[in-house]
Parts: sequence; C-alpha cells; structure tokens
Amino acid sequence: MSPKVKNNSGRVFFPQRRHLNTRSRGGLCRAGQKAVRLLRISRHKHALFGVKYGRLFPVMGIVRHIVVALVALMFTLFTWLGGGIVPRWLAPWVPWVTLLLIEVMILLPEQRRTESLLEARTRVWKSLLRDPLTWLSLALVAFLTVQWLNAYTFLEWDPAKQAWEVVSPAFEWLRHPDTAALLERTPANPRQTTYLRLPDSLPVPWLPHALRADEAVTVLAWFAPVLTALLAMRHATLRHSKRMLCAFICAMTSVLAVAGIFQYLVGGTFLYWGMESHAFFFATFGYPNHAACFFPAVMALALGMLLWKIEHREHSRMPAVLYIGTFILCAVSAILSGSRAGVLFTLAIIGFAALYIPLRYFESMSMRLRVALPALLFTLAAIVIGSAAFRIYAVSANERRAAAIASATTPEAHAAAFAMPTYRAIPAVDAVLKEIGETDWAHFIRHPMLMRSGYQGILALRQLEDYPLFGSGAWSFRWLNINYINTELPEEREWLRNRKVSGQANVHNDTLQFLAEHGWVGFGLMLGCIAALVLPFFKTLLRSPSVPQNDAVADRIWFNRICAYCIFALAATTLIAAHSFIDLVFRSPACMMLYGLLFVCAEGFVPRRTVLPKTAPSAQA
Repeated sequence: MSPKVKNNSGRVFFPQRRHLNTRSRGGLCRAGQKAVRLLRISRHKHALFGVKYGRLFPVMGIVRHIVVALVALMFTLFTWLGGGIVPRWLAPWVPWVTLLLIEVMILLPEQRRTESLLEARTRVWKSLLRDPLTWLSLALVAFLTVQWLNAYTFLEWDPAKQAWEVVSPAFEWLRHPDTAALLERTPANPRQTTYLRLPDSLPVPWLPHALRADEAVTVLAWFAPVLTALLAMRHATLRHSKRMLCAFICAMTSVLAVAGIFQYLVGGTFLYWGMESHAFFFATFGYPNHAACFFPAVMALALGMLLWKIEHREHSRMPAVLYIGTFILCAVSAILSGSRAGVLFTLAIIGFAALYIPLRYFESMSMRLRVALPALLFTLAAIVIGSAAFRIYAVSANERRAAAIASATTPEAHAAAFAMPTYRAIPAVDAVLKEIGETDWAHFIRHPMLMRSGYQGILALRQLEDYPLFGSGAWSFRWLNINYINTELPEEREWLRNRKVSGQANVHNDTLQFLAEHGWVGFGLMLGCIAALVLPFFKTLLRSPSVPQNDAVADRIWFNRICAYCIFALAATTLIAAHSFIDLVFRSPACMMLYGLLFVCAEGFVPRRTVLPKTAPSAQA
C-alpha cells in the first residue's frame, strides 16, 4: 500500500495512488481526478445528475422543493383570482404553471436521503403508473377535451361592435359550413345581444359534445390543473413537504381573511385596487357560498395542524400562533361572508372541537383542568347561543317596529311605535340569521337531493334523461333548462313566471349539475377520481393508531391514537361534500383543490412505520 504523506496544510494524501475508484487503471491529471469525483454517482440527499450540487451551486438547494412551490403557486392563483371562477384571469397563468408542474414532477422530484435523482425519477414514474388516480385523471381530461372540441356552432351578436362573434367551436375548421353566410346577416334587433345556435352542427355527433366551446373549456381549465397538482403532491414530494404546504395554506388564508375583514369594515366595493365589483363579494370570492365553504375548511385544517404540532413538536417548525390566528380569522370570515352555510359550518366545527379535544386529552389532564375545561366550553357555548338568540330577537324587534311605524295612523300610534325598542343592525349577521330562521328545515331534510336547488334540480334530472351517457356539455344547463319546464302544469307555469336572471345558470347541487352536463360517463370518472383520493386517505387514517410517534400518544385508546390531522381533515372534507349537495362548491377550483389536498397531504402526518425509540436490551450475565 502507498505510504501516507502529509503536505504543508496537514492533509493526508497518497502520492503514488494511480486511480480513484474508476474502471481505468491509467493515471489521471488533477483536473481529470476532480472531474471524476464530481461526475461520480453519489447517494447524497442533494445529488443532481450524480453531482452533489451543493458543491457546484448552493442556490440549487431550492430545486428540492420546486414541486411544492409550484403547487402552492397554483393554489394561490386559484384563491386570489376570484376563487378561480373567472377564466380570463386564470388564462395567462394557470396553463403554464400546469405544464411546468408536469415537467418538474417527473424530472426534478423531491429526493429521499438515500437516493439519487435518477432513482427518484424512477420511483415517481413507477408510482404514477401504479396509481389509479393517474389513469382516471387522464380519462377525465380526455373526456372534457372531447366535449370542448366537439361543440355546436354557436354565434353571439355584439351590439357594441355590430358584428357576430363565433364563440363555438374552438377551431375554425370545426365550424358548420353555413357559418360564413350567417356572419353576413344582421339580427332583427341589432341593439341587443342575440344568440344563434345551428342545429345538427356537431362535428362528430356520436362523441361527447358541448353547446358552447368557450364555456366548456372552463371546466377543463379547472380539472386538469387541480388533478395535476394532486398527483404531484402525492408522488413527487416527501412527508415534510406535504406538511409545509398545509402550513402555507393556513398562512395564505390568514392574509386572505384579513383582506376580507378589512374590505367588510371599510364597506369597500373593490375586489382589487382599481377593480370595481357590482355584486356582493368577500375577500376575493365573488360568490358568498364559495367563501362559506373555503374558510370553515381551512379553519378545521388549522385546528388539526395545531393539535398535531402539540403532539409532535420535534417535527413542526411553524409557531402555534399561526394556526390559532388562522382558526380565529377563518371563523370571523365565514360569519361575515353572508352565507348561512358559513355560520352553520363554523358552529359545527367549533362544537365538534369542543367535544373531541377534551375526549382526546382527558386522560392526560389534571383534575383541575378536567373541571375547568368543560366549564369554559359550556360558557363559550352559552355566549355563542345567547348572542345568536339575541340577534334573532333584535331582527324581529326591528321588523315589528318598522311595521308599527308603517301602519300607524294617529299621532299616539306614531309615538308608541317610535317608543318601541330598536337595535343597531349588523347586515351580514342579521341577514344570515334571518335566512336560517325562515328556512323550512322539514322540507330541507325530506328532499336530500333537492334541498336548495328546488325545481332546478328537477329540470336537471329531466335533462339527464335526454343525455344520459355523455351529458350535454359544461354550463349547458343555463341554456337548456327552460326547455324542460312543462307549461301545462300550474306549478311549473309558476316556476316559469318566477324565473329570475340570477341563479338559473346552476342547479345549486353539484351532483345533479355534473350528471346533467357530463352524463354518467363523465360523472363516473369524477367519482372514480374522488374514490382514488378517499380510499388511500382512509387507509392512512386507520393505519395511524398503529404508528404513534411518542409515548404519550401510544398510551391512549385506539380512537384517540388516530392522527389529529386526519380527524379534522375528515371533518373538513365531509363539510365540503355536504355543502356540494346544496350549492355549487366544486364550481370553484379553489375549493376543489383544497378538498383534494386535504386527502393527499394526510400521508405527511402519518409515518409508514413506528418511530418510537427502541429500548436497549438489558445486559445479561
């Protein structure tokens, strides 16, 4: 063996060594030896193409988290750009982020400590091929793409331009042959908007189709990015990145809630600076029930993250005040959103937490805390219920006073009416409580599939009978529902007479609307994607009691050993699913993406094996 020699710096080297663990036995110059060392396949956790990129560029360390960064960016865009329901706001950003995310999750996935980048790519690629969600997502995106391309020729007259615009199909070579002749004709009333749909103008009649391509593409622009993000988070990120994304969601939602509360307090009519809104909105959600779904779900997420942090302090770097602040701000925002669902869901989460948390930690509490905590919860419940009851009384008292003033005919009656008690109005809260009080809850429960949609749900079922297999295309209900009103029946004549412009574009029941517009094939693919998300989540939830990460959790009963995140993620997703039966929750990609991420990120909170420290065996004589 070559003798060891020390140089002036004190480092030991072998002056007569001819090779550096390479196949070649020939001598190498110093530059060649350095190249071999850099290009050697390394199993370091930061290896990039076999190179320890910490040696090359320290900034390259951010590549490790580029997948979760792109998913966070997509979620932020969906949330802050009107809840994701305005296509023209998403078009410059989301498609490019989606394409970049597809490339990055395959080429630069997050690496484990013991694998190279090539091994990480192989692992992600194999797991993608084995995941049913991958194939169901591809099938659903292909189905929606065919609906978008195979659309009727649909023209819209623009009174400002005094010209027809072809809004469907997507490409000129798919148009009906008579389109050019129709563009030269002027409508009977050129001062108002007119729509013209050519019958029998489908390019391929036996394929899935849509009425308007410009509307059908919006649903495609929602599902493709959301499903891509869910696949990326499931396969191309590690456990700590999933927890990091959940913490980011809490922080970002806190900022959004502060913006919404500020807008409410100042009575602003702006969505963003310089952008006026002519309809009610809260924060960036132009539809109150989207905010009423989003904020309670993040509220439950924050509570689950807080409890998980308390039990696993060594694995969580975020301060507890972040989750506490998110919980409070989301509760306030849900109430101020102007939706009864927001108030009811907020109270449901608070009530569930008030029952579950003492049960989970009862055995570890002192006797004083066992008495004090239920008393505190009872006091808070009394305050909340008492405040709601007082506001209901205040609303009714103000209405009685206004009715007495309007009906008074003598000075004495006017004086008596003005002497009646009056209370300051809180519009957002009072309107919601009034709506809750006026709801026919018996009818609400008797008809679970037609809870809020009413006759619109009945029309959607009639539309499904005509298009059972592939549906009639995204957003087609707004154009076709009037065709299914039977004017021979008095009740339905009243429906037609009471029709309003607002609210007719949607069924206010996601299940019925997706069925009517995408048929059993499209809706079946959507259910398959949900099943591919839910089943692994329940597998993780049921596995969590067997892998506690500390002795305090291991000593509990089975139910209380279930991961706290999984419990509150299940509560949040259950509320979102229940809300979708009475409104159009999944018409907002922000709510849709949050729903999927709550399932996917569960793996970040439950290890695959027990990590309790092993006790050293006692020495035997």
